[in-house]
Amino acid sequence: MSDSRRKQMTRLLFKTALIELMQVKPFHKITIKEICDQADLNRTTFYLHYCDQQQLLDDIINELKDKTAEFISTCTHKGLESKMLSEFLDFVKENGVQFRTLIFNYTNEDVGAMILSDLLNDVYDKWPVFGDSQKNEYVYAYMIDGVKSMIYKWLKNDFNISSHDLAELIYTLCLNTSQTYPQYPAEGNHS
Repeated sequence: MSDSRRKQMTRLLFKTALIELMQVKPFHKITIKEICDQADLNRTTFYLHYCDQQQLLDDIINELKDKTAEFISTCTHKGLESKMLSEFLDFVKENGVQFRTLIFNYTNEDVGAMILSDLLNDVYDKWPVFGDSQKNEYVYAYMIDGVKSMIYKWLKNDFNISSHDLAELIYTLCLNTSQTYPQYPAEGNHS
C-alpha cells in the first residue's frame, strides 16, 4: 500500500471514530485518547495527522462541504427545480450519518449552514429578484432558512418522507413565495 493511500486510510479511521463518538458524546468532551481507542490507532499516529480534535473535526466538515460543492457542480439538474432538489436530498440521505451528526451533535450551530452554503448560494443565484434590495434580504432569508429548516427536520425525522416528496414540497413553497412578489432583472439587485 502506498504512503498516500495509507495516510488516507488512517485519516478515514480517525474521522469515522470521531463521528461514531459524536453520536454518543458531545464533541467538547471527546478526548484524543478516546478517538485513538475507537480507531484502534495510537496517539503518535494521531499527532502525525492532526494537532487536536478540532483540526480533525474541521477536516470532516471541510470534506463534507467539498463533497456537497462537488455534488452541486455535477448535478444534472440546475437551478431551483424540484429534480435538482431531489438529487441533492438523495445525496444528503446517502451521507445522512455525517450530516446528522455534524448538524445535531456539534455545538456550533452554523456548521449546517456552512455545509449547505454552496447549495443555498447556487439557489440564491438562480432565484428571481424581488422588489427592492432591502426586501430581498428578508425574502431570501425566509426562503433559505425555511429550506434549511425543512432539511434539518427531515434529518431529525430519519427521512420519514421520500426525497422526491420533500423536494416537491420545498419547490412548491418557494415557487409560491416567489410568485407573491414582483420580480425584477437579476443585475445588481442582490445585496
